[in-house]
Amino acid sequence: MLRIEELTKTYRASGRQVRALDGVSIQVAPGELVAVEGPSGCGKTTLLLVAGALLRPDGGQVTLAGQDPYALAPEARARFRAEHIGFVFQQFHLVPYLSALDNILAPALARDLPEARGRADELVERLGLSARRGHVPAELSTGERQRAALARAILGRPPVLLADEPTGNLDEENGRAVLGHLADYAAGGAAVLLVTHDPRAAGYAARVLLMEAGRIRDGR
Repeated sequence: MLRIEELTKTYRASGRQVRALDGVSIQVAPGELVAVEGPSGCGKTTLLLVAGALLRPDGGQVTLAGQDPYALAPEARARFRAEHIGFVFQQFHLVPYLSALDNILAPALARDLPEARGRADELVERLGLSARRGHVPAELSTGERQRAALARAILGRPPVLLADEPTGNLDEENGRAVLGHLADYAAGGAAVLLVTHDPRAAGYAARVLLMEAGRIRDGR
């Protein structure tokens, strides 16, 4: 389970303070996809960075697989993140000179994944990338890039998957495909937290939480 309790985070810039997270609490159980919707600037991306052990909060606690990653030393926290958390971003963050297949295999460089190649071949097939496996990102469509990024994120079967606006650059057909793959991954037993502007996410999520000005205001 991913447990987020009373998170706070304040940024200081140009002589003023911006409260990005103001007492945010969320739980995501294994097998559950939870979507957080809200306008730009409401704190969604900060929430995901803190949940993913990438940005230390000012207050509150993140518990993942029974562990507070911020209680770990930086090197141990990086290993923990590589083993337990997958990330999917709106901008894909694929390595431009690597093929789709090699991008998918990139997590195997950070941790021991003895079945990585077989798993990558399986994901290439499942996500409809078989004909594009040898192509570099510039030769892929936006939908193909996001599917390659998703495959990379789940290569090592992380128990938690965090997705930041994964449909933001996609058309309707590709957006629905990516949301469907996220829901399928959750159905396999992972805890999936998605932050998004996309109202289509409600059709795939077990719960939808609404975020405004650093707080969870409502849900449906």
